[in-house]
Amino acid sequence: MKKILAIIAFAMVFTSCSDDEIINDKLEGKNEVVIEFDNGFAEDKLLLGTSTYTNGNGEVLTVNSFDYIVSNFVLVTEEGEEFVYPKEESYFIISEGGGDKPKKIQISLKDVPAGKYTKVKFGIGVDQERFKEGQAVQQDFWTLAEKYNLTWSWQAGYKFVVLEGNYKENTTSDEKQYMLHIASRGTTVDLYKEVELPMDAAIVSKEQSPQLHIKVDANTMLDGKSKIKLSEGATIMGGDKAATIAENYTEMFMVHHVHHTNHH
Repeated sequence: MKKILAIIAFAMVFTSCSDDEIINDKLEGKNEVVIEFDNGFAEDKLLLGTSTYTNGNGEVLTVNSFDYIVSNFVLVTEEGEEFVYPKEESYFIISEGGGDKPKKIQISLKDVPAGKYTKVKFGIGVDQERFKEGQAVQQDFWTLAEKYNLTWSWQAGYKFVVLEGNYKENTTSDEKQYMLHIASRGTTVDLYKEVELPMDAAIVSKEQSPQLHIKVDANTMLDGKSKIKLSEGATIMGGDKAATIAENYTEMFMVHHVHHTNHH
């Protein structure tokens, strides 16, 4: 009898512990999600002006500028529920800096509700819906984009991704300049793209704030699913090649890892 009572008592203690754990596992509150963009070229770190890289076409490049706009962030839970970050706050510039431009590779999404997020979605560039709202609505972001040389005239709009530098057709040829400025053209050509990236669980609660590290491979612009030879035209600002590069760069992002900071 004592043995039976001991077993029942143990079972009750075990059950109450398990229930406590379930209660404690409930994610509550809000916190910040930080996203860092780790820009590289092929397998190498991206260093402006100093390092040389060879693309899949055998061309040898240096990079003087790599700047782009990311926007419209959505975090998706493992159940498929979406948290859409407020649109008016969801436009950011990522830049390797250089010249008068400060380096800017980290963004912060504020007040993200508690949850276990396993995907992140975002846009590359500025969507037509936002562009059509007019310059006055976007003035602060437009001014920031101007400082990073990510604007045309207002009618033509923003530059979405800029990659510039010098290249040689091979190791012995003369060095020439290249300029890739990929963007929509007003409302006539829409090159705004969206990406969806799986990731290890990013857990948000009032105690936990995750940081996502996204690896970015600038080489994918030229050396992605379609190959672009700079020797066949090194200034690309529109047309079929710009559209091809925009398709390529949808694949230049991947979530490398997620880590968490505790905020008590």
